[in-house]
Amino acid sequence: MRRIFYIIQKEFRQIRRTRAYFALIFVAPFVQLLIMGSAITTEVKHVPIAVLDNDHTTASREIRNACAASGSFDFVGTATSEDQAIALLDDGKVKIVIVIPPHFERDMKNGRVPEIQVLVDGVDGNSAGVAFGYITAMLSQLQQQLKRITFVPRMWYNPNLDSKLNFVPGLIGILLIIVTTFLTALNIVREKEIGTLEQLMVTPVSGIQLIIGKIIPFMILGFMQLTVGVLAAGLVFGIWMKGSLLLLYGMTVIFCLSTLGLGIFVSTLADTQQQAMFIAWFFMIFALLLSGFFIPIENMPPAVQYITTINPLRYFILVVREIYLKGTEFRFLWKEALAMGVIGVVALVSAAMRFQKRLK
Repeated sequence: MRRIFYIIQKEFRQIRRTRAYFALIFVAPFVQLLIMGSAITTEVKHVPIAVLDNDHTTASREIRNACAASGSFDFVGTATSEDQAIALLDDGKVKIVIVIPPHFERDMKNGRVPEIQVLVDGVDGNSAGVAFGYITAMLSQLQQQLKRITFVPRMWYNPNLDSKLNFVPGLIGILLIIVTTFLTALNIVREKEIGTLEQLMVTPVSGIQLIIGKIIPFMILGFMQLTVGVLAAGLVFGIWMKGSLLLLYGMTVIFCLSTLGLGIFVSTLADTQQQAMFIAWFFMIFALLLSGFFIPIENMPPAVQYITTINPLRYFILVVREIYLKGTEFRFLWKEALAMGVIGVVALVSAAMRFQKRLK
């Protein structure tokens, strides 16, 4: 234990001498969370919209007024003909045109179901899909009002459907894997470059003791970085955790087994810090894209969904969101903890074995 303690002391001294590490640990997470948390969103706002009214009745005017009053759309005006509506779409002046058919109000009063045509600019498929969902919800609610039926939806855990409540907690996990993996890999490779790793090899310190002494400091730094992320989410975005902070830290320990293992593994593949950065980013870009952060895993092809089961970031992002938004207890998260634990142990043991081979 004493040898491990000395290695930990050495690592902290080395980190203290490298000022860039302090920027990576404290400044970078705060800035990244601020910028990415504000920029990344699934919401679609200020979509230019026009209405082609072929009915000119009270019901059709209510549809126009609803489009003008909606915060998601910018009402451009009313088209006078179908050719003009298509021209507005072709010129990019509007993204959506609602076409109200003739006799719309009369058919509705007679118990029929008149069809409203919605023309959508589908160049940006994601934004078009979200905007079409807004239109569908608005027209559905307006239909209920015209029939004098009250429609009251209730959204649990995220009443205002604010995308920041979904993305900001997930960003904490992403920043954690970036910092712990990069720093671990760069630190070990840097010691290779300056020759201190060879000096450690001739000391009585065993390979296992060296690995433990290496990962503990970066585990502690990961906790510090997590704390910065939690404070930034609360102070900047007003998103405070509903669940147990102790549970989050416990899950972070399990998750960091895999990130630290990845960092050690990368260090065995690289001879320079530049190579370590490229290799680490190669692994992390796949972890990010297959984590469910941007794209729901359910929307991925079945073969890719199977691949995501070996991605620890997938489970950690889910855990962070559950603890943050729902206050979920461990008895509902033990499966994710078990999956992260198995992946972490396998990653750390595999990396340690390869690291010892390189030492020999």
